[in-house]
Amino acid sequence: MLLIALYSYHNIKQQIISSQLSHLQAIAKLKSLQIDSYYKEITNDMHLIQNSPYTKYFLTFDSIGDIHFEQLFREQLNEYVYDNEINNIYIFDPKGNLIASTDKNVHFFPNSYCINAFEKGKISLNFSDIYRSKMVGIPMKSTYIFYASSPILDSNHQLLGVIVAEFSADTFFNEIQDYTGLGLTGETLLGKRLGNEIVFLNPLRHDPNAGMKRKVKINGTIARPVIMGTMGNIGDGVSIDYRGEKILAAWRYIPSTDWGLVAKIDYKEALKPLEAIRNSIIITSFVLLLFGLVASLKIANSITQPVDMLENEARADSLTGLPNRKLLMEILSQALDKAKENHTVIAVLFLDLDGFKIINDRYGHDIGDLLLKSVALRLTNSIRQSDRVARLGGDEFVILLSGVQNNLTITKIANHIIRSLNETYAINNLSLTIGASIGISIYPDDNAENADEMLRQADKAMYTAKNSGKNHYRLFEQI
Repeated sequence: MLLIALYSYHNIKQQIISSQLSHLQAIAKLKSLQIDSYYKEITNDMHLIQNSPYTKYFLTFDSIGDIHFEQLFREQLNEYVYDNEINNIYIFDPKGNLIASTDKNVHFFPNSYCINAFEKGKISLNFSDIYRSKMVGIPMKSTYIFYASSPILDSNHQLLGVIVAEFSADTFFNEIQDYTGLGLTGETLLGKRLGNEIVFLNPLRHDPNAGMKRKVKINGTIARPVIMGTMGNIGDGVSIDYRGEKILAAWRYIPSTDWGLVAKIDYKEALKPLEAIRNSIIITSFVLLLFGLVASLKIANSITQPVDMLENEARADSLTGLPNRKLLMEILSQALDKAKENHTVIAVLFLDLDGFKIINDRYGHDIGDLLLKSVALRLTNSIRQSDRVARLGGDEFVILLSGVQNNLTITKIANHIIRSLNETYAINNLSLTIGASIGISIYPDDNAENADEMLRQADKAMYTAKNSGKNHYRLFEQI
């Protein structure tokens, strides 16, 4: 009978490990999508400035030296510096002369990274490596910086100049290092290959000052997950991290950046629920000796019950990899508390697809599932890197917008999402079209006291939008 209990214990252990690895893989996938979305957003920003008629007019005509025109052009550039994501924009002529900048104190290349970005930007769109830089005016304080650069061409594809934009990676790293769902020891980290070594790009949870300083050998015995991810692999398993600690980890290679991403949690914390089960087995062993086979089978069955509870704690949607309702409510509660503390604005967009049920009924659930995956990807690519998308179930999604400046920004994002979802989906030789009705709740405008109330407000506004014609948004304050 004791063997039955021990077998149950081993089976539960394997199921806990499998459940945790699935959860880590979902987090790693979500973070990878956020990174891709972040760099696509930067690419769009660069194209917008690069193809601006105002930029080309400035470079084409003999306007350099015209103080009034340069002032107007600098104001135009300043309009692109938004949400504290773009630090500065520099415009160079083909010879490398700085002719316009949002940084009034710079009259030459800011540093060697900018020079390198300029040279590569003469050829094509380019992203520099992330590096650490001292913050101006704040001694001993550093931040993570990278450059994006791109050529500015005339109608004959001749080089007019180069745009170089400086970005702070701190906000990006804060998003990637959101430890929600990773317990007390878990973290997400990024690595990049440099020769025969892997360098950690971002600050580390257990060693915050080691970002870009800590390195590991590719053929070393520690930090195997980040080595595997950086070398182009996708997988998960039990491994050893950069501290030499035993962990559960999932790793992914991100082709667009040539990075490796790891989501991990300490092995001891992941298997902590087994402590109670182990104690149960000790008691079970004694009871088995007294009561025999019938009692032992009942107790073994009671031991396996925690598995269902553990599996239900997974907080990622199995179809899309997005956060599910449970994880969304944690994220929304944290964002609302932060907004109250910092007196900032957040918004919840409750989205319900228009026409999805007809497609699902006509073509079946397989086509419906593929359509939902496509919707999830479009939503992820339609928002800023600081925002979050979650799936509540069925064809209902929720978008959390953090750090928005005003209601106009919120409604612009809502319109952009609707337009994106309206575009035709090509799935299994089918051309499918759907719409979206969106309800919006804004804090502090709508006075929601907690996350549940904010979600209810957005849900109510969504039904108002759907009942008044569909495929548009409605603010809760307009109801």
